[in-house]
Amino acid sequence: MTNKQKGLTAICIFLVLFSGGWYANEFNNRTIHEKGLDGPDNLTIQQHDNVVPTTFPFQPREYIRIGNRVSQENE
Repeated sequence: MTNKQKGLTAICIFLVLFSGGWYANEFNNRTIHEKGLDGPDNLTIQQHDNVVPTTFPFQPREYIRIGNRVSQENE
């Protein structure tokens, strides 16, 4: 295979992948628009009780914390 054939093959592969990605993006946007998922009424804001739980720093050698992150002293 010559360098010319390799270059042509690489360009063809690039164009196929690029056009496939472009088509997938357009299809995704069209599907979202048709289902009405992009409307202005779909804005959801998370509500909370204005109480932010205080956390305490990790203890030595505590790299992850599993379970309740609220200090037992604050409850």
